[in-house]
Amino acid sequence: MHSMKVFRSLFGFIALLLSGLFSASHADIYMYTDKNGNKYFSERKENKNYTLLLRSDTNKKPTSFRNWKAKSYTNISIPRDKTLQRKYHPIIIKAAQKNNLDPAFLHAVITAESAYQRNAISSAGAQGLMQLMPETAKRFSVTDPFDPTQNIYAGALYLKILLKEFKTRELAAAAYNAGEGAVRRYKRQIPPYPETQKYVSKVLTFYQYYQHNLYL
Repeated sequence: MHSMKVFRSLFGFIALLLSGLFSASHADIYMYTDKNGNKYFSERKENKNYTLLLRSDTNKKPTSFRNWKAKSYTNISIPRDKTLQRKYHPIIIKAAQKNNLDPAFLHAVITAESAYQRNAISSAGAQGLMQLMPETAKRFSVTDPFDPTQNIYAGALYLKILLKEFKTRELAAAAYNAGEGAVRRYKRQIPPYPETQKYVSKVLTFYQYYQHNLYL
């Protein structure tokens, strides 16, 4: 019996790993997120939309499956140096106003995503201040994900869409991290992914802080 070449859900992929149908040590794993937030996994780069998620042990730069989204959020904290926060604050304010967002929430997401590093690139291929995945950047007509204005405006618009659908900042943050499809599949609850749960907790903590300390 041959293992499936494309997997449509994160848990389905994990189940295959655990069942032994597929050995992560013998194949690279690629991921694709469609416009509805659904994630697909494959042993090969099926097309240009797939990005490398997990390398086999034969490659020179191994990564780990726990970093499937981008990073571990455990050690991310609010930067003590406010230079970059002040630098991008005018853009954040304008993007927040245009999309009817609380600037403190937008600052919180940017802090959790990149700590204001405009050239940040995650292990999953997310780019820029708001860590836009290539398909998300394309969805919002971003031509340069490292351009602060384009990146922030696209991320803000995406958050606006997520808030309109999911109603709460908690679920919007969860969808921003894990994908819209994941939140829908779990009946509009925060998906039980450790990384997503850590991410949501961080964003909400940062949001509470920025509500009172944004201009310090």
